[in-house]
Amino acid sequence: MDVMQSRDFSHSSTPEQWLDGHGDYLFRFALLRVQNESTAEDMVQETLLAALSAHHQRAGLSSERTWLTGILKHKIIDHFRCSRREQPLDEDSAAALPGETDADDFF
Repeated sequence: MDVMQSRDFSHSSTPEQWLDGHGDYLFRFALLRVQNESTAEDMVQETLLAALSAHHQRAGLSSERTWLTGILKHKIIDHFRCSRREQPLDEDSAAALPGETDADDFF
């Protein structure tokens, strides 16, 4: 029998059990990527909330942990996109607002 056929992905725990069953793994996964404990905790919390709201749509084609990790990956990507957009301008960029530059600044 093929290994993939013998796996039973239909079994899943209840949302109340996700934190106990997968929380440590998800936290370590996030911490390795965001390098900040507080941010990693937030990412896991956001992941569990998103999974809770979408668990009725889960197809069950993968393990529960794989499904939760996929959601977490998207949350981490969103975090980096958002933080990239919100980077503060340095003093030189802030001083050079459109219409406020002097011609001598370009040369």
